[in-house]
Amino acid sequence: MGKVFDEEIITLKADFMKLGALVGEAVNSAGQAFVDHDTEKANAVITNDHDINHLQIHIEKRSFEMIALYQPVTGDLREVVGILKAVTDLERAGDHARNVARSVVEIKGKQRIASVEEIIATMAQEVSEQYDDSIESYGDADKDKAKKTAQLYDKKIDQLYNDIASPSYQAMAKNPEIVSSAIIYLNVAKDLGRVSDYSTNICEWTVYLATGKIIELN
Repeated sequence: MGKVFDEEIITLKADFMKLGALVGEAVNSAGQAFVDHDTEKANAVITNDHDINHLQIHIEKRSFEMIALYQPVTGDLREVVGILKAVTDLERAGDHARNVARSVVEIKGKQRIASVEEIIATMAQEVSEQYDDSIESYGDADKDKAKKTAQLYDKKIDQLYNDIASPSYQAMAKNPEIVSSAIIYLNVAKDLGRVSDYSTNICEWTVYLATGKIIELN
């Protein structure tokens, strides 16, 4: 395929990993902002989402250009297609991190449930760790770590969502004044759950990158 293509692949993967780092920072910061009631940090996540979107578009555009220009095959094609597919999952994970950040602003001044927020803090931490492990597995093309990561967090994240949803619904039934806050808790839990889903997708693309096989890990 040639030296020029090899250099292009290195640059493309570097951009992908940069995007992965930006999204990872957004996921971590959004969760922490919600836990700390930190609207300044939340607003920074919302503002920085533009950088994520811009880089995603750049990576997609360059991926299509490389396929058209070099017409790669087998392993080379797999590297470009893997990035082209996975970059969409990164951008969507970033969107859900932004949604969590918006919830920080939305819930400000409303009545809160400390016990539910403790579980949200745990879920946010678990989701952030899952995301980081997923990106690391992709960067190393480590299919074994990818499979292990997906299996480790799948049921754990589902249980945390249920642990948030149940008391939130109960609180709404007992106290009308808590309804708006409880709805926000449910939305935050859903957004964190979607980040977890996209992390699993990244693990699936890692397996594809390493083996050429498309599989489901959840």
